[in-house]
Amino acid sequence: MLTLEIEQQPEWIKLIEQGEEIVVLQHNQPVAKIIPFASQVKRKLGTATGLFAISDDFNEPLTDFDGYQ
Repeated sequence: MLTLEIEQQPEWIKLIEQGEEIVVLQHNQPVAKIIPFASQVKRKLGTATGLFAISDDFNEPLTDFDGYQ
């Protein structure tokens, strides 16, 4: 495996740290993808707050399926 020091490609490293993926091309054909480690990408919790609601009877049996039981 080839490793690169950060000093060799500082502009790439900045993009990867921001979560960007880099595709390496050879003769206009993709040959590799450089992606950030999953541990470096931090999720922001609570981003779906208020986007949906669960009804009060969510856990109740469905009467539509009474004939199948």
